[in-house]
Amino acid sequence: MIEFLKLKIKELQLQIQIITLQIRILIMKKNFENFALALRIRESSNNYQAVNAYGFLGAYQFGLARLSDLGYTERKPGVSGYANSSFQWRTGYSKEYFLSNPDFQDRVFKEHADNLITQIKAKLTDYLGKQINGTEITLSGLVAGAHLAGVNGVSSYLKGHYDNQDAFGTKVSSYIKAFANYNLENV
Repeated sequence: MIEFLKLKIKELQLQIQIITLQIRILIMKKNFENFALALRIRESSNNYQAVNAYGFLGAYQFGLARLSDLGYTERKPGVSGYANSSFQWRTGYSKEYFLSNPDFQDRVFKEHADNLITQIKAKLTDYLGKQINGTEITLSGLVAGAHLAGVNGVSSYLKGHYDNQDAFGTKVSSYIKAFANYNLENV
């Protein structure tokens, strides 16, 4: 039993070293690839097969409603709302396919980020470069905030109405701050 625990401790120490190295890399080069890696680490510990308690999927923790916006799922006939149970996979896609394909998840995330950037540039450019509650507002911060709570959730925060949060209590403001200053101009 003691040998097993020693082995587990060594495994955890190695995982900590890997995460520490990943963080150092992120600090050195703030491009889209490292933005995506930082978000994967925050959302799922970089686990492409992760499924949380609310059914959000993969390394980026996508909900089926957002995947519907991107064309991979569709609303079930006669069902309303935005819960995952309101959606089904389109032909050619499935939960199993999504979770077992890291390259596909990365491609979907890039499409998602590009879509968010377009929406942010159309609706929220007046806030870029400004300070709100001591945090500089950057495009990458807004994309991360919108990943968490949608563009409307980010807009609400920027206008001083409400700092939206997810079911786990993570606030939009924390994502805007944590993911600031990545270069997303060439997504």
